[in-house]
Amino acid sequence: MIWNFSAIRAKTFAFLPVLEGTIPTIKLTGTGDAEAMPPLDRFLKLVHKDLVDDRRGAVAVDLTGLYFINSSCLKAFVSWIHKVKTAERGYQIRLQMNPRLSWQRRSLEPLKRLAPKVVVLEEVSTPEAEAVRPMGR
Repeated sequence: MIWNFSAIRAKTFAFLPVLEGTIPTIKLTGTGDAEAMPPLDRFLKLVHKDLVDDRRGAVAVDLTGLYFINSSCLKAFVSWIHKVKTAERGYQIRLQMNPRLSWQRRSLEPLKRLAPKVVVLEEVSTPEAEAVRPMGR
C-alpha cells in the first residue's frame, strides 16, 4: 500500500499524496518559502520511505501549482535526490513542471543534472497549470 501518511496543509502551501493513476504522485502547491521548508523536508522523507518499502520504480511530483520555491526548499529536493541516487534500490523522480512558470525550468534543470538517471523533467499542460499567470505579467 502506497502513501502511509497524510497531506500537509498550511495557509500558504500544501503537500498532498495522490492516490490515483498508475504512478504514485505527490502534488505540491502554493509557495515553498521558509515556513514550508521543515514540513517539506519531513514530507519528502516519508515519500522516500513509502516508495522504497513498496519497491516502486517511479514517482511523479506535480509542481504545476507551485508558484515559488526558495533555496532551502530546493535543498530539500537535492537531499532527497541524493538519497535516491545513492540508494541500493532507487527509483525515478518525474518532476512535472508548469510551462507558464519559467522559474521552474531554470530552478529544476540543475536537479536533473545532479542525477540524470533519477530525475526526469516534464512540462505538463493542465487546466490548472494554464490558469497560473506568473507575477508581473
